[in-house]
Amino acid sequence: MTEIAGSLPALVLRRLAISEQVAAAKFGAGRAVDDPVREQRELARVRNLAREIGLDPDLAAGFLSDQIAASKQVQRRLFEQWTEHPGDRPTGGPDLSVLRAELDGLTVALLDRLAATGSEPLTPPETPDELKQEPLRAAFRTLAQRRS
Repeated sequence: MTEIAGSLPALVLRRLAISEQVAAAKFGAGRAVDDPVREQRELARVRNLAREIGLDPDLAAGFLSDQIAASKQVQRRLFEQWTEHPGDRPTGGPDLSVLRAELDGLTVALLDRLAATGSEPLTPPETPDELKQEPLRAAFRTLAQRRS
């Protein structure tokens, strides 16, 4: 697998950008934002990956749960926008399986960066995009609580 470059905050921002594409794919296919089966499978995978790299599995699972919550915030906002303004709806969505493969790679990169951060405080990066501010706070919730 090719290593994904970027700092932890940059990777979180990249994941949020992919969440917008996931929303388009799900909306176009008539799928729900929530996918509890996939979420549980990913949390189990993250716990195993964390053990392999010497990272606390609870921290890793909490951090991934935060990423999922942030992604859902982005997706729900877009679903609402597209429902209220049908002219804004995307035409044809990206392939969800391709996006999920990219997210899987990002998850590994995020865990690697998390393992390398040590115990310094980690807070959400600043963004000029007001619509991403709350999802970013959600994405860093576990890290801000654990390291404050």
